[in-house]
Amino acid sequence: MREIYNRKEAAKVAGVSPRTILRAIQARQLDAVKIGEGKTSTYVISRLAIEEYILRKGRKK
Repeated sequence: MREIYNRKEAAKVAGVSPRTILRAIQARQLDAVKIGEGKTSTYVISRLAIEEYILRKGRKK
């Protein structure tokens, strides 16, 4: 099982859209590390952060 995910992969694991993941990151509800600048930037998210987000939101894994 992977330990680090991008936004699209994290969305699939959490059962939400990539846009929802972005909103959660921006609202500081989901821990992530931003890599790069501007339009070419991306976020990396740990599996632990995704699991914690799912538990807080009451979603099933």
